[in-house]
Amino acid sequence: MTPNASRLTPGDRFDISNVPPDELAAGVVGLDPGLQAVFTASQVNVEFREADGRLTRLFHDPARNVITGVRPEVAHGRLTLECVSLDPLGFILVSASPRPDPSQPPHDYGVDQTGRFTFSERDAELLGEESAEAARLRDHELSLMGSRLGMVAGFDELLSLQLIRDVEPLEFQRQTAHTVLRRFRGRALMADEVGLGKTIEACMVLLELIVRGLVRRVLVLTPPSLIEQWRGELQRKFALEFVPFDAPEFLDQGADAWSRHDRILASFHTAKREPHRSSIVKCEWDMVIIDEVHHFRNRTTLLWKLAASLKTKYMLALTATPVQNNIEELYSLVTLVQPGLLHTARGFQRAYADRSDKLAPKNIDELHRQLFHVMIRNRRATTGMVFTHRIARTVTVDLTAPERELYDRLSRFVHSMLRSGAGLSRMSLMTLQKELGSSTHAALATLRKLAEEPRVPMSIRNSLRELAAMAQVVSASAKLDCLVGLVKERNDRMLVFTQYRESQAAIARRLHDEGIASLVFHGGLARLEKEGVIRDFQDRGGILVATDAGSEGRNLQFCNAVCNFDLPWNPMRIEQRIGRLSRIGQHRDVYVFNLVAAGTLESAILHLLEAKIAMFELVVGEIDMILGTLEDERQFDEIIADLWVTSEGNEEFRAGLDRLGERLLRAKQAYTEQRELDDRLFGDAFGVRS
Repeated sequence: MTPNASRLTPGDRFDISNVPPDELAAGVVGLDPGLQAVFTASQVNVEFREADGRLTRLFHDPARNVITGVRPEVAHGRLTLECVSLDPLGFILVSASPRPDPSQPPHDYGVDQTGRFTFSERDAELLGEESAEAARLRDHELSLMGSRLGMVAGFDELLSLQLIRDVEPLEFQRQTAHTVLRRFRGRALMADEVGLGKTIEACMVLLELIVRGLVRRVLVLTPPSLIEQWRGELQRKFALEFVPFDAPEFLDQGADAWSRHDRILASFHTAKREPHRSSIVKCEWDMVIIDEVHHFRNRTTLLWKLAASLKTKYMLALTATPVQNNIEELYSLVTLVQPGLLHTARGFQRAYADRSDKLAPKNIDELHRQLFHVMIRNRRATTGMVFTHRIARTVTVDLTAPERELYDRLSRFVHSMLRSGAGLSRMSLMTLQKELGSSTHAALATLRKLAEEPRVPMSIRNSLRELAAMAQVVSASAKLDCLVGLVKERNDRMLVFTQYRESQAAIARRLHDEGIASLVFHGGLARLEKEGVIRDFQDRGGILVATDAGSEGRNLQFCNAVCNFDLPWNPMRIEQRIGRLSRIGQHRDVYVFNLVAAGTLESAILHLLEAKIAMFELVVGEIDMILGTLEDERQFDEIIADLWVTSEGNEEFRAGLDRLGERLLRAKQAYTEQRELDDRLFGDAFGVRS
């Protein structure tokens, strides 16, 4: 079929065969007559990809329908013309593996004239040796797999799709992986809009390269808040085990750990500091993935210098906002991924930077043409992805008198212990405070445990015993009463989240006493037990009471109501809960119920998130972007904890929250402006055609 410019898709390939040797020697490649209409219909850019990845400009002679400027050295290669862009129309001429040399003798095995297989005489000798042993079935299967992999040409077929679990990649995600592997040769700036699954796309590329034996040593650099999220995605959906930089087995090995482990997840803030930096740059990596790479936009920073020093064959840089303050930031990011593509910094400034407006580049069409070789940016508008609405409702609960007395007294105890820094660890104290915000049952278990800890001074242990005795006699639970009323009012399937097993057990007991069908889901269940619980919840409905740890990675779009019985101090954890339901594939509006006790730290945090950034109205993934714009290396719950500990009293704490709220508001405004800027700069030009 004759190709038509309107039917072309980036990635389409046309083999060029039977080119006369004398024409190739003269640097001329004739085109198929069917391509002539495409090349004469509009301005066409043609380039040749050198062995080292550099691109050389070629020329099309419409009178002769040939491409000129081809280097004679490619004369023995198989030539392929690949469409890489549509506006402007662009092609790359690629020299693939050379054709077999007819002057070389054929192999001494194959098929004879009668159609029977023939083998080398050496094969017969090998099979006849007494030392020869039959291969195990597993060895045979591995050999067979290797043979099949070797039969697949290029990346026309994604071999890794059959290995992905718990997620069905969408068509645009598959096309993105194809584009990164085929067109960009594994080095790309992946700039999809928030919520479209850049992590999934990057992991697909990574797994494909691992399956093909092209990648072994991998370094993933992310903000500290995303380490656990990346680890979970890689493990659950792609069966890839990575060691986090803060894992005990990693820390115990010191600086040598960077060279001893093949797959490492690290905070880029840790990686930029010594002694880690020196160890990392000494290593040779097969692939480096940098998430939220906009943090590397300044070439004078330690982060950018670290990334520029990494020795790696493949690199993926992920961000939803490649340009934030200055068009020259784009040069910094692209240079990390494909050095030299945009030439030098000074040359980039002369060609594209407008001194009167740093955010409005000149020669935008030429800049787009260069970016077609490195950047991909899918948008919700072009992929057809539509996210349903989130309808949030905060239910404020008044604690009973005994609950209020316990909350106030235990909070004062935790606060004083944290400020003194003696007796109990910060982790134990913060856990106790958060448990108190969940339920008396959760706090009581920890109080009893700490009261029996021999390393704790006796005076503090006595205080803990007194507080445990107070908690023991608190029988009523205002939050449980409220939850029961909410469940009966809704009378439909609902997912209830809590952080603590003791709270989970208390919720399940109360629902049972009220005659309400419920299921429990937590990390202590075996895999088959977990699958059974999810299946029952989907088939029978009722209430699923789940812990955060137990529900990681679960897609529960068949349910459209979630209740936060307690609220994590980190809003990204709240987002992850809601994301079990509110995600690609959910076709109904999602209802979010937040239970919070009045006059508690949790109520103050929730008010901050709702009043300043309207958290529950954000699109999936936007809370990550806003918190990242704070430019604070601490996680959000650590910021809150530090603010509370350093405050003398409630009034000072509220004033500190107000200041933090203003920072959040500015961060949201900055993110909104960045998103609008990137939409203006790039539009729909860099998305895949699914």
